[in-house]
Amino acid sequence: MERVVRVNITPHAILLLLTAVGGILLILYAGPLWRSLLIATMLAYLFDPLVNYLEQRWVGQRGLAVATVYGLAVALIAGLLYVAGLFIVEQAPGWSVELRQALTELRVLLERPFTLLNITIQPQRLTDYLQRTATNAFTNLPLGSGGWLGGIGDNLIWTLVTLISLYYLLRDGEKIVPALIRQLPNAYQAEATELASEIDHIWRVFLRVQLLIFAVLGVLIFISTTLILWLYRHGWLPLSPIGLILLLIGVYAAIQQVDNLWLRPQYMGQALQLHPGLVIVALLAALALTGVLGALIIVPLLASLKAIGQHWQRRWQNALSRQSSMGDSPTR
Repeated sequence: MERVVRVNITPHAILLLLTAVGGILLILYAGPLWRSLLIATMLAYLFDPLVNYLEQRWVGQRGLAVATVYGLAVALIAGLLYVAGLFIVEQAPGWSVELRQALTELRVLLERPFTLLNITIQPQRLTDYLQRTATNAFTNLPLGSGGWLGGIGDNLIWTLVTLISLYYLLRDGEKIVPALIRQLPNAYQAEATELASEIDHIWRVFLRVQLLIFAVLGVLIFISTTLILWLYRHGWLPLSPIGLILLLIGVYAAIQQVDNLWLRPQYMGQALQLHPGLVIVALLAALALTGVLGALIIVPLLASLKAIGQHWQRRWQNALSRQSSMGDSPTR
């Protein structure tokens, strides 16, 4: 007689399974969406302490606090874009002259034939091909949803997704984790709450350190750019416009390497208790595989995985200790 095995699947298990499958599909097939949600989540983490402070001052008026902080955030972003636009408009005439001169020198340089392994190479054909390609691209600019205008439209849509998600995360974000924890069996809810609190602390520390790093990088870029342009305009840097552009690119690349190889590994690793070597390897790998956004979040992800691993290690050690104490207890 065959034995029938019945498996009871609870609604909680189905919900967790669907959540896991949906998360995997979201990561694999909806890259722009999860990037927008990730940016909105990080911004919500940044502004959440201010929302909580205003909510306490205004005696539980969280809606008003969220609306105030959200309005200030949007105004700040719009103000930064407006100031940057004014700066570009004021400096564009001078830049356009220098850029045309630099492009002319670069084209003359690229058109010079050179010999490699007794073979004379004519770069003129390559520059002609690139010029025709660029001309065709600008000619076909308004056509097709996949062109430049389509890309601008897509960016505007994802910006709206980010802003809308930010508002609702500020308003209801604190309810998400408790709602997910309530879907777990009662025996695991206390441990899940403790682990969620530890991971939340990790990400808040990461964001504070990240703001400090951004401030340091901004100061370095501003000082280096101002100094180079001042020396160039006063004739102390005998460079052509193309040389000036190459120098600025080199300085920015050097600052980026200082960030990747020293500043971020040291400060971020120390704050999140990760080895600097591991941070460097993770940053370079994420930058190569996923781009800037992946490199931005890889360190707190590693710290979160470390916290989860330590949690399960403590749980396993406690289970072994209980088994050992039960085995050593005298029998009646």
